[in-house]
Amino acid sequence: MNTISNKDFFNDVSEYYDEMINFKQTLERKTNALNEFITSDIKFAADIGCGSGIDSIALASLDLEVCGFDASMKMIEKAENNAEKENRIISFYNYTAQSIPDTFNSKFNFVCSLGNTVANIPPQDISDSIKRFAELLTNNGKVLFHILNYKKIISENERIVNINKGEQEYIIRFYDYEKDFINFNILKFDIENPKQRKLISTKVYPHTLELLLVLLKQNNFNNVEVYQDLKKTPFNSETSNDIYFFAERG
Repeated sequence: MNTISNKDFFNDVSEYYDEMINFKQTLERKTNALNEFITSDIKFAADIGCGSGIDSIALASLDLEVCGFDASMKMIEKAENNAEKENRIISFYNYTAQSIPDTFNSKFNFVCSLGNTVANIPPQDISDSIKRFAELLTNNGKVLFHILNYKKIISENERIVNINKGEQEYIIRFYDYEKDFINFNILKFDIENPKQRKLISTKVYPHTLELLLVLLKQNNFNNVEVYQDLKKTPFNSETSNDIYFFAERG
């Protein structure tokens, strides 16, 4: 199967991404959930892999000064439009996690990377990316990031991720499993004319809980908490669909 780069994949998806995630409903849910992680000492936040801006806007609505970073320029443009619609002032930048300039070092009390962003980082870059999380933070700053529980996903071998029906089209997200990575596919087709369709694919990487815990330790993160959701439900490796890491920079 032909795959495209992560950047090109999300440039393409940006056109219908908000419809796919139900932007308005998800924004309200994310704002309430993120509020549980924000303490009075947190004033400045970085949203890495900001996509169309949903977490950046949620954080800004909690009275934080926010910078959003994403590899996809089309997603950055979408995020800027969404922030304007929601009357939020947010700075957005077209960088991957590991390429964020050093001028941003020690600028943030909170680094957030949700939406499975970490799975889009290739194995050769994951160590540098977690290092950048640490470098962006002030001492005692906190990081919150998410990845799907690929151990469970791979063991179940389920291919269909989600089927979304809009007014005029279906959007189907599904996997193809390879040895060292997973092809993440989105098939979009017209309801009345299924032959009018488009399929795009990119690679995602099933980084493990164990690896990410090691990288956090190597970068002087402590008080590491692991949850299965933003409600702080304890993580279970066999049953949890998601992994959320919450840690403090020592």
